[in-house]
Amino acid sequence: MNFDDLSSLLSSVLWGCVIVGIFGALIGGWLALKAYFHGDPHSARTGFGAMVGGIVVAAASGLVRLVVLPSSDAPDGALTNPGVAAPTTVEAPAPIDTTTPVDTTTAPTDWTPLLWAGAVLAALVALAVLVYLGVRTRSHLADRKKAQATLEADFATASTVYAEVAAAYADYLADVYAIFERPLLDDTREPRTAAFIDAFAGATALKTDTCPATPERVQAFADAARAAQKAWKSADEHARATGMGKLDTAGQRTVRHIKSALAIAIDEAAAPGERDTALDTVRRLSAGLITIPDRVYTRTKTAIETTTRKQLTR
Repeated sequence: MNFDDLSSLLSSVLWGCVIVGIFGALIGGWLALKAYFHGDPHSARTGFGAMVGGIVVAAASGLVRLVVLPSSDAPDGALTNPGVAAPTTVEAPAPIDTTTPVDTTTAPTDWTPLLWAGAVLAALVALAVLVYLGVRTRSHLADRKKAQATLEADFATASTVYAEVAAAYADYLADVYAIFERPLLDDTREPRTAAFIDAFAGATALKTDTCPATPERVQAFADAARAAQKAWKSADEHARATGMGKLDTAGQRTVRHIKSALAIAIDEAAAPGERDTALDTVRRLSAGLITIPDRVYTRTKTAIETTTRKQLTR
């Protein structure tokens, strides 16, 4: 194998090293970004090392090619075949002009170094773009996760506010004696009570079991829940402060009789007939003095009927 063959072989090997280095850098960069997105720092470092190694291999191979291998623009004397003897020059007679003509043919330009340098540069640019896109995507994903977490936190806060209002209102409705302490909460002619009923209905209409997909819907529910909370506080405090108003001695005595009769009506241990009579007494005594909500009569009547059926089926 002569020198030209060895140079050609080495050039091919170095060119292959450049290609391998470029692909190694690209694959290493992709693996590093993938590991980074999945939160695997060990694999990310491994991929980054492969990327740097690929760049070094590609750059080093190109540098060795430029430094070690001869250029194709070598002098003509370097291209002669060493195994062939130079022809013998025959001296011409003195009068004859034997001037050797100058070879003005331009040797072809060797573009291989520029191609290698361009390949390395293209690999670096591709890696830079890949890293930029990866970082940008990571940032967008982080922003989206943060926004979703904030959205869910706001929804949870609004749901807690709504649940507190709903529980307070439900406790009032379930307490049959609350009508004697806060009768205005059943009077929709009272502006504060009417405002609460409207605000609570609006919040209920916006309530969902899961977090809405848009910040606007969450904000609307949060605003409605806070409005219902404020309206409930105003209506409840006013109803407690007002109570049943100023009653004379007879009115106060009648209220005590109503409470006593109501206690018998809701007493499951009392006889059904006695409970029915007590319920009629509540209805008769409260007329013109206080409006007993229909829910109290309905609930008590249902309880009496249930007790009666149980006694009949024994």
